[in-house]
Amino acid sequence: MENLRVIDFAQKNFECQGRKFYVKDTLSFTRYRELQKINLEFGYSATFHDTFKHIREAWDLLNSTKLGEAAVILHNIMYGLVSLEDKDDPALRLCALFIDEEGEDPTVFDEGKMREKIDCWGKELAVTPFFQLAVSLTPGWIPAYKLVTQSSSKEEEPEESGT
Repeated sequence: MENLRVIDFAQKNFECQGRKFYVKDTLSFTRYRELQKINLEFGYSATFHDTFKHIREAWDLLNSTKLGEAAVILHNIMYGLVSLEDKDDPALRLCALFIDEEGEDPTVFDEGKMREKIDCWGKELAVTPFFQLAVSLTPGWIPAYKLVTQSSSKEEEPEESGT
């Protein structure tokens, strides 16, 4: 088994499977609109912790016979899980917006082309640099993630009784 190659995105170009790719600093209006959608998905995608928390909320609602509210939460969880299977990771999709294959029209957003690029990269490249690039393309994501995870873990800590 061969080692996966690690891309240095500072070089602004790389080859994979005989294809040339270029890292861009700008986006067309069409791709920018898609970036806004993917940014939300990337920044607010549900972690295992979030999913468990929502299932627990549904459980509590079922126990208090609030069936309609529980059904909404469970529907949202199911929809979220199904959509995960239909798409590549949001971080990789973010990168695909900014990385064009030689000859690709940067003014066009094409979901099929995005999947094709990601599939190509997955055959010989390490994924870590792509996640690092995605985080750098989403300013404020790391501080927001830390804030959300810290605040949600504090909510679950047992309260101390003050006597």
